Amino acid sequence: MGIGNHIVGLTYGMEKDQSAGRQHPLGTVGVTDDGRWFRYAQAGEAIGAGQMTMQAAGVANHDMDLTTTAAAVGAVTVTVTLGATLATASQYADGYLYTNDDGGEGHVYKIKSHPAAAASGSLTLTFYPDDGVKEAISGTPLSGLMVNPYKGVEIYDANDVDGPPLGVAQREVTTSYYFWAQTQGYSALLCDASVFILGNMIRAADTDDGAGERQDRDEASANMPQYGVGALIAPVDTDYGVVYLQIGP
Repeated sequence: MGIGNHIVGLTYGMEKDQSAGRQHPLGTVGVTDDGRWFRYAQAGEAIGAGQMTMQAAGVANHDMDLTTTAAAVGAVTVTVTLGATLATASQYADGYLYTNDDGGEGHVYKIKSHPAAAASGSLTLTFYPDDGVKEAISGTPLSGLMVNPYKGVEIYDANDVDGPPLGVAQREVTTSYYFWAQTQGYSALLCDASVFILGNMIRAADTDDGAGERQDRDEASANMPQYGVGALIAPVDTDYGVVYLQIGP
């Protein structure tokens, strides 16, 4: 059931579905009647139930400082020159171009489509019609490209962080399949050695991939992202406990 154009109402059990084909735009918000929130994502690897996911790594030759052609206010196409890595057709569809230097810097634009481009070649991006250039791109502008953050998501790994926590898988997910990752409300979560304390903040674990652990503000890893609060029980290491997730809708 659709709620407006951006939120999908999920009946109980739908949050555990996966599919080989995409059924919603990536990043679509889903919500169950009890107030749990989810984001529609694609798995970049096999993900276990109760594991936290994160955004996949960007492409080093695409992610910033791409020479960008000038574009007037209202333009819905912008051309960038890639670094030494090719781009496949639609690789950045429903992703973003952001302007990072000179005229028009600081803006983010939603990409609708683009063709393939060779390494070090020109790539022409088409934005959504209502998301044309708002401030003229001018001077010697530089930009970067970001794939839709919910495409090819990975298990959160504190030793190889590629992006922010995105949500907890509600089932075992097959590589490349589409699924709902929970972002808000009560969820089971894999527990690390520094076990949850009821009512205390939970952060990304620095040992077990995809796990959470209690936040200790005095520890060296206190800068790990917090994303929930311990609830119900204090689980033991490698077991699963209940966390109230607070990543957002």
